[in-house]
Amino acid sequence: MSLDHLFRQITHPVVCARCEAEHLAGRSDAASLRDYAALEAGFTARGLQIWCKRHDLNVCHVDFEGRSLEADFRCLEKKPPG
Repeated sequence: MSLDHLFRQITHPVVCARCEAEHLAGRSDAASLRDYAALEAGFTARGLQIWCKRHDLNVCHVDFEGRSLEADFRCLEKKPPG
Protein backbone atom coordinates (compact mmCIF):
# COMPACT_ATOMS: atom_id res chain seq x y z
CA MET A 1 0.00 0.00 0.00
CA SER A 2 1.40 3.38 -1.02
CA LEU A 3 1.81 6.05 1.63
CA ASP A 4 2.27 8.90 -0.88
CA HIS A 5 -0.93 10.54 0.39
CA LEU A 6 0.89 11.28 3.66
CA PHE A 7 3.46 13.48 1.94
CA ARG A 8 2.62 17.02 0.82
CA GLN A 9 -0.06 16.68 -1.85
CA ILE A 10 -1.73 20.09 -1.49
CA THR A 11 -2.93 21.38 -4.84
CA HIS A 12 -5.22 24.18 -3.62
CA PRO A 13 -3.91 25.70 -0.38
CA VAL A 14 -6.33 27.29 2.06
CA VAL A 15 -5.27 30.87 2.78
CA CYS A 16 -6.55 33.77 4.84
CA ALA A 17 -8.03 36.36 2.47
CA ARG A 18 -6.60 39.23 4.55
CA CYS A 19 -3.11 37.69 4.63
CA GLU A 20 -3.30 37.18 0.87
CA ALA A 21 -4.35 40.79 0.23
CA GLU A 22 -1.58 42.16 2.48
CA HIS A 23 1.06 39.97 0.84
CA LEU A 24 -0.06 40.82 -2.71
CA ALA A 25 -0.05 44.54 -1.81
CA GLY A 26 3.57 44.23 -0.67
CA ARG A 27 2.78 44.85 2.99
CA SER A 28 4.75 41.84 4.19
CA ASP A 29 8.44 41.09 4.27
CA ALA A 30 7.85 37.41 3.48
CA ALA A 31 9.07 35.90 0.23
CA SER A 32 5.84 33.96 -0.22
CA LEU A 33 2.30 33.84 1.07
CA ARG A 34 3.12 30.43 2.51
CA ASP A 35 5.84 32.07 4.63
CA TYR A 36 3.59 34.98 5.62
CA ALA A 37 0.49 33.03 6.63
CA ALA A 38 0.03 32.24 10.30
CA LEU A 39 -2.56 29.49 10.27
CA GLU A 40 -3.46 26.86 12.79
CA ALA A 41 -5.84 23.95 12.32
CA GLY A 42 -7.67 21.80 14.77
CA PHE A 43 -10.78 19.85 15.56
CA THR A 44 -13.91 21.50 16.94
CA ALA A 45 -17.11 20.00 18.33
CA ARG A 46 -18.54 20.15 14.78
CA GLY A 47 -15.55 19.38 12.58
CA LEU A 48 -12.26 20.95 11.54
CA GLN A 49 -11.37 24.64 11.71
CA ILE A 50 -8.56 26.62 10.12
CA TRP A 51 -7.83 29.81 12.02
CA CYS A 52 -5.67 32.83 11.10
CA LYS A 53 -3.52 33.71 14.10
CA ARG A 54 -2.34 36.93 12.44
CA HIS A 55 -5.86 38.37 12.06
CA ASP A 56 -7.61 36.29 14.76
CA LEU A 57 -10.36 35.11 12.44
CA ASN A 58 -11.89 32.02 10.91
CA VAL A 59 -10.49 31.02 7.53
CA CYS A 60 -12.48 27.85 7.01
CA HIS A 61 -14.63 25.47 9.01
CA VAL A 62 -15.52 22.01 7.72
CA ASP A 63 -18.64 20.60 9.36
CA PHE A 64 -18.47 16.80 9.60
CA GLU A 65 -22.25 16.70 10.20
CA GLY A 66 -21.77 14.22 13.04
CA ARG A 67 -19.84 11.73 10.91
CA SER A 68 -16.50 10.26 11.93
CA LEU A 69 -13.99 10.48 9.12
CA GLU A 70 -10.83 8.45 8.74
CA ALA A 71 -7.69 10.36 9.70
CA ASP A 72 -4.05 9.35 9.52
CA PHE A 73 -1.66 11.12 11.89
CA ARG A 74 1.52 9.25 10.99
CA CYS A 75 4.45 11.58 10.46
CA LEU A 76 6.60 10.28 7.62
CA GLU A 77 9.84 11.69 6.30
CA LYS A 78 11.07 11.17 2.77
CA LYS A 79 14.39 9.39 2.65
CA PRO A 80 17.14 11.15 0.72
CA PRO A 81 17.91 9.56 -2.66
CA GLY A 82 20.81 7.18 -2.79
